[in-house]
Amino acid sequence: MSTRLRGANLSLLTAALLAAGTSLLPVTATAKVGVTSAAEGDPRGRPPSEAERVLRVGVDVQANEVITTDANDRAHLMFLDGTSLSVGPNAQLTIDKFVYDPATKTGDLAINASKGVFRLVGGKISKTNAISVTTPSSTIGIRGGISIFNVDQKETTSIFVFGISMTVGAGGKLEIVTRPGFQVTTLFGTLPGLAVAVPPGAMSGFLAKLEGSKGGGQSSGADQAAQNSGFSNANSGQGSGNNLGNRFGSGPGPRNVNPSNIVTNALTNAFETSPSNRPNLPEIVSKANQAQQTITYNGQMGGLVRNNGNHSYGTGNYTQVWSMNTGTGKTTANFNNSSYGGTTTRTGNYGFQATMPTTNPNTPGRTMNMNGVFLGQNYPNYQAGTFSVNGPNYQAGGVFTGQKAGPNPGPGR
Repeated sequence: MSTRLRGANLSLLTAALLAAGTSLLPVTATAKVGVTSAAEGDPRGRPPSEAERVLRVGVDVQANEVITTDANDRAHLMFLDGTSLSVGPNAQLTIDKFVYDPATKTGDLAINASKGVFRLVGGKISKTNAISVTTPSSTIGIRGGISIFNVDQKETTSIFVFGISMTVGAGGKLEIVTRPGFQVTTLFGTLPGLAVAVPPGAMSGFLAKLEGSKGGGQSSGADQAAQNSGFSNANSGQGSGNNLGNRFGSGPGPRNVNPSNIVTNALTNAFETSPSNRPNLPEIVSKANQAQQTITYNGQMGGLVRNNGNHSYGTGNYTQVWSMNTGTGKTTANFNNSSYGGTTTRTGNYGFQATMPTTNPNTPGRTMNMNGVFLGQNYPNYQAGTFSVNGPNYQAGGVFTGQKAGPNPGPGR
């Protein structure tokens, strides 16, 4: 259950996004704090000292900027530390504060959300300091993971998808959630309610607002546009594909996956039924042992890259062969034309981690670290998490999601 000061011990790393700069200083009112990485319709931004403009792909986002969407608008914002914020229709928010030191990967991010549905994927800042989201009803703190919140003037619903923790404060009371798939509802002028399991089907309703309506599927609208060629070259103004050059902070481009979106389908499938019925990993392992001794996961990866001072966006794939008997596995990955391989171990009830040196002789010295979580109802059919790569003159980071290969055995399919 939800729990104050206890819950699932998930060891998740946040996405590593490297920015230029050397000192920890508050960003000035006109400084760039991020970029529009995907958009649907005509989401608008009003910087503190400039006229309001439409947030097309590649348009910079500034400190103290007011972001507004109408009924048919959606936007995905990528901050310089790797934090990603998806903004649904009929929403309004202000970026109150952004401080980030890329050398220490620490900082502070504060957002004021007046109304709308939002999904926040924590970046480097959230690994050591909670990202703050203030609403009319409450103040939400997000550490090292993913949260979805639905805001209006009367109440705020905050959902902890997975990560380290989510706190919800109001009226001097603080509700702390560490179990994935639990939510807290806070009515205006009252204390936050107790955390409860997300009702069946509720997650898909929030995701539908974030993902748009084109095509009618789970990965439609703005989310799908971030994964393929749904935006024209004119929108980004910088060409298409991976030909980004040294344009750090200008977004992954119209033909690349946005790190905040690649986990959407896995999360939707994982929480379509009440998470309160989902056992912890040891229980999952016990049941799955009756059906098979190993599980193979195949998945995709996407993230930002800095290579010899040049910034771009990279994609890749991975395969993990997991032993249900030993709680360990072998993972291989190919990201940004470099291959990796190593041993995977379980962390806590739901989590896993892998350290994988490169196996490519052309990229010596690089190591990929993957930290993730198993997702599913009765069997671990899905997994998702974050990864980082470090090596000589090379650093990268992003997110991954995978699905079990072959048919699902028994319940939970």
